[in-house]
Amino acid sequence: MNLRFPTRQRLRGHSQAWLDRHPGIADFLHRTGCMSMRREALARGIAVGLFIGLTPTVGFQTMLMVAGCMMLRGNFPVAFLISWISNPITMGPLYFAFAVLGDAVFGDFVRSLVHISGLLADAALQTIYLGLGSLLVAVPTAAVGYLLSLAIWRALAVRRWRARALNR
Repeated sequence: MNLRFPTRQRLRGHSQAWLDRHPGIADFLHRTGCMSMRREALARGIAVGLFIGLTPTVGFQTMLMVAGCMMLRGNFPVAFLISWISNPITMGPLYFAFAVLGDAVFGDFVRSLVHISGLLADAALQTIYLGLGSLLVAVPTAAVGYLLSLAIWRALAVRRWRARALNR
Protein backbone atom coordinates (compact mmCIF):
# COMPACT_ATOMS: atom_id res chain seq x y z
CA MET A 1 0.00 0.00 0.00
CA ASN A 2 1.49 3.30 -1.09
CA LEU A 3 -0.06 6.18 0.85
CA ARG A 4 0.61 9.58 -0.64
CA PHE A 5 0.06 12.75 1.26
CA PRO A 6 -1.25 15.72 -0.68
CA THR A 7 1.14 18.28 -2.05
CA ARG A 8 0.30 21.75 -3.20
CA GLN A 9 0.30 20.47 -6.79
CA ARG A 10 -2.21 17.72 -5.93
CA LEU A 11 -4.62 20.14 -4.29
CA ARG A 12 -6.15 21.15 -7.61
CA GLY A 13 -9.77 20.60 -6.68
CA HIS A 14 -12.72 22.80 -5.89
CA SER A 15 -10.97 24.62 -3.05
CA GLN A 16 -7.91 25.33 -5.19
CA ALA A 17 -10.10 26.63 -8.01
CA TRP A 18 -11.81 28.96 -5.53
CA LEU A 19 -8.43 30.13 -4.23
CA ASP A 20 -7.29 30.73 -7.82
CA ARG A 21 -10.25 33.07 -8.29
CA HIS A 22 -9.41 34.89 -5.02
CA PRO A 23 -5.64 35.43 -5.12
CA GLY A 24 -5.63 37.95 -2.27
CA ILE A 25 -7.20 35.47 0.13
CA ALA A 26 -4.95 32.68 -1.17
CA ASP A 27 -1.86 34.82 -0.62
CA PHE A 28 -3.02 35.71 2.90
CA LEU A 29 -3.67 32.06 3.78
CA HIS A 30 -0.27 31.00 2.44
CA ARG A 31 1.55 33.80 4.31
CA THR A 32 -0.15 32.90 7.60
CA GLY A 33 0.70 29.23 7.19
CA CYS A 34 -2.93 28.12 6.88
CA MET A 35 -2.17 26.33 3.60
CA SER A 36 1.19 24.82 4.57
CA MET A 37 1.61 21.18 3.67
CA ARG A 38 4.38 20.49 6.21
CA ARG A 39 3.60 17.66 8.60
CA GLU A 40 3.70 19.94 11.63
CA ALA A 41 1.17 22.29 10.02
CA LEU A 42 -1.06 19.35 9.12
CA ALA A 43 -0.84 18.00 12.68
CA ARG A 44 -1.70 21.44 14.09
CA GLY A 45 -4.64 21.61 11.67
CA ILE A 46 -5.86 18.26 12.98
CA ALA A 47 -5.59 19.52 16.55
CA VAL A 48 -7.45 22.74 15.76
CA GLY A 49 -10.16 20.86 13.86
CA LEU A 50 -10.66 18.36 16.67
CA PHE A 51 -10.72 21.05 19.33
CA ILE A 52 -13.19 23.32 17.52
CA GLY A 53 -15.27 20.38 16.27
CA LEU A 54 -15.73 19.10 19.81
CA THR A 55 -16.82 22.39 21.31
CA PRO A 56 -20.34 23.86 21.08
CA THR A 57 -19.38 26.63 18.70
CA VAL A 58 -21.80 25.94 15.83
CA GLY A 59 -22.11 28.99 13.65
CA PHE A 60 -18.66 30.23 14.58
CA GLN A 61 -16.58 27.13 13.86
CA THR A 62 -15.10 28.26 10.56
CA MET A 63 -14.06 31.66 11.93
CA LEU A 64 -12.57 30.03 15.02
CA MET A 65 -10.69 27.50 12.90
CA VAL A 66 -9.23 30.21 10.68
CA ALA A 67 -8.15 32.15 13.77
CA GLY A 68 -6.75 29.01 15.43
CA CYS A 69 -4.89 27.96 12.30
CA MET A 70 -3.45 31.46 11.90
CA MET A 71 -2.29 31.56 15.53
CA LEU A 72 -0.82 28.05 15.46
CA ARG A 73 0.19 28.07 11.77
CA GLY A 74 -1.97 25.00 11.18
CA ASN A 75 -3.40 23.76 7.90
CA PHE A 76 -6.92 25.16 7.57
CA PRO A 77 -8.36 22.66 5.02
CA VAL A 78 -7.36 19.78 7.29
CA ALA A 79 -8.88 21.54 10.31
CA PHE A 80 -12.09 22.14 8.38
CA LEU A 81 -12.39 18.49 7.34
CA ILE A 82 -11.57 17.15 10.81
CA SER A 83 -14.07 19.48 12.46
CA TRP A 84 -16.86 17.47 10.82
CA ILE A 85 -16.45 15.01 13.70
CA SER A 86 -19.29 17.13 15.01
CA ASN A 87 -21.94 17.23 12.31
CA PRO A 88 -25.73 17.55 12.32
CA ILE A 89 -26.05 13.80 12.97
CA THR A 90 -23.55 13.54 15.84
CA MET A 91 -24.13 16.98 17.37
CA GLY A 92 -27.11 16.04 19.56
CA PRO A 93 -25.54 12.97 21.19
CA LEU A 94 -22.20 14.73 21.62
CA TYR A 95 -23.71 17.81 23.24
CA PHE A 96 -25.89 15.67 25.52
CA ALA A 97 -22.85 13.63 26.60
CA PHE A 98 -20.81 16.81 27.15
CA ALA A 99 -23.55 18.29 29.37
CA VAL A 100 -23.81 15.08 31.41
CA LEU A 101 -20.01 14.93 31.77
CA GLY A 102 -19.82 18.60 32.76
CA ASP A 103 -22.54 18.10 35.37
CA ALA A 104 -20.86 14.97 36.74
CA VAL A 105 -17.45 16.63 37.10
CA PHE A 106 -18.31 20.26 37.87
CA GLY A 107 -21.95 20.07 39.02
CA ASP A 108 -21.51 20.74 42.74
CA PHE A 109 -18.96 23.48 42.17
CA VAL A 110 -21.06 25.31 39.56
CA ARG A 111 -24.27 24.96 41.59
CA SER A 112 -22.50 26.50 44.58
CA LEU A 113 -21.68 29.56 42.45
CA VAL A 114 -25.11 30.00 40.87
CA HIS A 115 -27.83 30.91 43.38
CA ILE A 116 -30.75 31.67 41.10
CA SER A 117 -33.62 29.37 40.30
CA GLY A 118 -36.06 28.92 37.52
CA LEU A 119 -36.02 27.91 33.91
CA LEU A 120 -33.41 30.50 32.93
CA ALA A 121 -31.06 29.28 35.65
CA ASP A 122 -31.46 25.68 34.48
CA ALA A 123 -30.67 26.70 30.92
CA ALA A 124 -27.62 28.65 32.09
CA LEU A 125 -26.40 25.70 34.17
CA GLN A 126 -26.83 23.26 31.27
CA THR A 127 -24.95 25.64 28.97
CA ILE A 128 -22.11 25.89 31.48
CA TYR A 129 -22.03 22.09 31.86
CA LEU A 130 -22.03 21.71 28.08
CA GLY A 131 -19.07 24.07 27.70
CA LEU A 132 -17.04 22.57 30.53
CA GLY A 133 -17.82 19.00 29.48
CA SER A 134 -16.82 19.71 25.90
CA LEU A 135 -13.50 21.15 27.06
CA LEU A 136 -12.86 17.99 29.09
CA VAL A 137 -13.13 16.02 25.85
CA ALA A 138 -11.80 18.52 23.28
CA VAL A 139 -8.47 19.39 24.92
CA PRO A 140 -7.12 15.84 25.34
CA THR A 141 -8.58 14.73 22.00
CA ALA A 142 -6.84 17.58 20.21
CA ALA A 143 -3.55 16.78 21.95
CA VAL A 144 -3.82 13.08 21.12
CA GLY A 145 -4.81 13.89 17.53
CA TYR A 146 -1.76 16.13 17.15
CA LEU A 147 0.67 13.58 18.60
CA LEU A 148 -0.90 10.60 16.84
CA SER A 149 -0.84 12.30 13.43
CA LEU A 150 2.85 13.13 13.86
CA ALA A 151 3.59 9.55 14.95
CA ILE A 152 1.70 8.07 11.99
CA TRP A 153 3.43 10.44 9.59
CA ARG A 154 6.81 9.51 11.06
CA ALA A 155 6.06 5.77 10.89
CA LEU A 156 5.05 6.07 7.23
CA ALA A 157 8.21 8.04 6.45
CA VAL A 158 10.41 5.45 8.21
CA ARG A 159 8.65 2.68 6.32
CA ARG A 160 9.24 4.50 3.04
CA TRP A 161 12.94 5.09 3.89
CA ARG A 162 13.42 1.41 4.74
CA ALA A 163 11.75 0.33 1.50
CA ARG A 164 14.05 2.59 -0.48
CA ALA A 165 17.08 1.26 1.37
CA LEU A 166 16.08 -2.33 0.58
CA ASN A 167 15.65 -1.51 -3.11
CA ARG A 168 19.19 -0.17 -3.45
